[in-house]
Amino acid sequence: MLINMQLTPEQRRLIGIMIKHRIAKKVIASTLSCSRVTVWYWSIQDLRTRFNIERNLHGKITIEVEATIICMRQTFHWGTARIQQGLDNLPDFMKAELKVIIQREPIQNFNLSRQSIHQILKKWGINRNGKKKKAWKFFRAEYANELWQVDLKEFKFEGKKYYIFVVIDDYSRFILSLELFNHCPTTKDLTSVLQKLNFKPKKILADNGGQFKEQWKNWCRENGSEPVSAHPYYPQDKGKVERTIRNLSEEYVYLIAKFPHWLNNNYMEEWRCWFNEKRFHRGVKDYPANLYKC
Repeated sequence: MLINMQLTPEQRRLIGIMIKHRIAKKVIASTLSCSRVTVWYWSIQDLRTRFNIERNLHGKITIEVEATIICMRQTFHWGTARIQQGLDNLPDFMKAELKVIIQREPIQNFNLSRQSIHQILKKWGINRNGKKKKAWKFFRAEYANELWQVDLKEFKFEGKKYYIFVVIDDYSRFILSLELFNHCPTTKDLTSVLQKLNFKPKKILADNGGQFKEQWKNWCRENGSEPVSAHPYYPQDKGKVERTIRNLSEEYVYLIAKFPHWLNNNYMEEWRCWFNEKRFHRGVKDYPANLYKC
């Protein structure tokens, strides 16, 4: 009888998982389009593999090995690759430092995989690199026109660069303006777009602005708005306008290559109205137009 054992590693892994969950072998065979003998064969192989790994690890990793690994981690702040090298061979001055801490000679000439080292670090809760992640602080304006977020979306079409100036209301996610430029807009171009809008916000959040920073700040103050600069290397500050730009890109900009007439006919304004009035926004659990009008 010919047995089809040409299964992919992923299929073999699935057999082990399904056997562990006590799924009938005939069901597994039907799912993977193979014989029950094949399922039986690979399930036995999986059990043997797991048994051998556990037996080898329990016999190989002693308390002295664990102590040496933990000490190298806490003392030198090393990752698994350097700990692996350290178990094999350490300089004398490093061995002396470890000996003082663990009160015994550190294990040397010992071969252990990085995965096994990682499991030991995980067991003792010290498998992370110790770097603190920046805490993400969620914020939202309390009412419409309290805070606007603005940003530029740059894209290329037929070898030419275009820019879209995006203005949204932080509270409602309402897109106030999508202005298309066929050149890199100046501060005057951007402020003229804001000047056309009916309402003026209390604050406007934007990038630092580089050489146009002071010009931008002066315009905001003259028009009764407080300029707020986003923190460098912290895109979450402008997360709402960044997400809006992503929606615009995936639902309109990236499709221009397939439908070039969209650019000439400027369907972007139609997309903006659809986004504001007919696209349910899960972030605010409502339609942006409803919240902005309120």
